[in-house]
Amino acid sequence: MQRILIYGFGPYQQYASNVTEVTLRGMRLPRNTFKRVFEVRFDRHMFERAFETIQPDVILGLGQHPRAQKLRIERRTYRRGRSIQSRFATLSLPHTSETTVAYDAGDYVCNYSMWIGTEWCMRNDARYGFLHVPKDYTTTKLARYLRQAIKSFDYG
Repeated sequence: MQRILIYGFGPYQQYASNVTEVTLRGMRLPRNTFKRVFEVRFDRHMFERAFETIQPDVILGLGQHPRAQKLRIERRTYRRGRSIQSRFATLSLPHTSETTVAYDAGDYVCNYSMWIGTEWCMRNDARYGFLHVPKDYTTTKLARYLRQAIKSFDYG
């Protein structure tokens, strides 16, 4: 059975809450699935410690997006400060009427965590994906999507 890590983030900037944190804290997950909520900061070791501790086969990062209208399946990450260096996500996420595919995870902590996560997964033969969630997305709909995604990981 695969070990799965799903992570999100706490509040940041002017946002008093983060839909990824609220959803993860309220979700019951299968036995092989772990969840972490990170502070919003550029800290490589914070991410790597969690990855090394859990040793997941699959990592799915979640980040709140202030302008997104749909769930954004992020396919590419850029090295911070060096937009010509990029990597692609290796995890296939379910496409639904609620999702869109994007190729620019931004220049904030979500993209940074994606860069660190894809690097760790390349070294450890694991798969990585990232999902940006609209800030006003309901926790019920996000939890439903995450349950569907977890089921798909065995087939992706």
